[in-house]
Amino acid sequence: MQAYKIWNKLFSEKHIKEHYYEKVHSKTSVGLDKITTKNFELEIDENIQVILRKTGNQSYKFTRYKQLLFLKGPNKYPRCVSVPTVRDKLTLSVLNEVIVKVFGEGCNARLPQLIVQEISDEIGNYDSFIKLDIASFYSNINQENLMSILRSRIRKAEILSLIKSAIETESLPYPTKEKVKRGKKTKGIPEGLPISNALANIYLSKFDLKFNSMGNIKYWRYVDDILILVNKKDLEKTERIANEEIVKLGLEFNSKKDSGSVVQGFEYLGYKIDRLSISVRNSSILKFEQAIEDLVRTINKENDKFIEWKLNNKITGFVWNDNKYGWVFFYSQIQDMKLLFHMDNLLLKILRRYNLDGRIKPKRFIRTYFEITKALHTTNYIPNFDKYTIEDKKNVLHSIYGDKALKWNDEEIESKFRYIMSKEIKDIEKDIEHFS
Repeated sequence: MQAYKIWNKLFSEKHIKEHYYEKVHSKTSVGLDKITTKNFELEIDENIQVILRKTGNQSYKFTRYKQLLFLKGPNKYPRCVSVPTVRDKLTLSVLNEVIVKVFGEGCNARLPQLIVQEISDEIGNYDSFIKLDIASFYSNINQENLMSILRSRIRKAEILSLIKSAIETESLPYPTKEKVKRGKKTKGIPEGLPISNALANIYLSKFDLKFNSMGNIKYWRYVDDILILVNKKDLEKTERIANEEIVKLGLEFNSKKDSGSVVQGFEYLGYKIDRLSISVRNSSILKFEQAIEDLVRTINKENDKFIEWKLNNKITGFVWNDNKYGWVFFYSQIQDMKLLFHMDNLLLKILRRYNLDGRIKPKRFIRTYFEITKALHTTNYIPNFDKYTIEDKKNVLHSIYGDKALKWNDEEIESKFRYIMSKEIKDIEKDIEHFS
């Protein structure tokens, strides 16, 4: 379908409103205007009319994004994430639908688990590997080159204007201490927007195509992290071609690259991979173990039932808004059962250390793994919060807020539960972030 037809279909009052309640309503992040989803919904029809009018006449201007910085470890620049306002988030989310429908699902990132499964299937056919990562990927994308690529498929001025406005909008630190004159971002694209990943993948689409079409290697890319399986005789030539092609895009690889024998193994996407097994890299294990102990240590600040609920969420993960969250979900491709037994034993030791054995009844990592890999669609062991009734949600909130939760009406329960789940998701995602 042509871009203008997709635009006309998706940028309609009916679709935008449906999209809001399906994709944006449950997200709790707030932009610089401090307007929450609850306040946005009080005037949702008026807000949608503003979106339609201003995108239609190409006058839509994004509020400057709220800048959040996340540490990535010693000797690394922090990750800069841009948070839009609720209205801008809705506009960008629908725009992302347009972009994906025009360019195809290939502009969406693939699941790391599927990539690792493919690596496992192919590793026996090669003797060497190359690992590369693109330096400051998002911030070094050439905007003019990106817009040129987009124009190859998109002619409609309203779409191009909206994308250009989105990527040129600045991000400001929060809280802002003084009034800052509005400027324009001329290089790179903001990270964290609904359109960011699709645009980044489109920018590298020709690079991906070239390496995927080379018959003597196997190539994978997840955002800015690249892995190539290759035979030793082709290793230097492949590295040289990769460097030449990335320079053509105005990008460069970090100087710290990794290559060697697949017999020795390598780390990729948080996994530790060799020809014999797939496990979790040591730093990711240690980080998760510390997160568990940090949670258990808070037992004196929170009630037992709430800590038990949070702890079991860490162990089993959960389903929410049709998405799967959790450490074992992420590392579901491992073949190292000893690690899962180790995690179960470690948890019991931690509970005994804090005199909580008997008070807290934890679930098990090893069972979680088999439920995920063998019986995910029928299991009751892993909570699916999409199936929770109002009464189920009230029971969870009662364990957190006490008897006052019993007095809340259905709307209050839904709102409070969404808030709690947003915090759970952030907590769970910390366990696996910066895995590359």
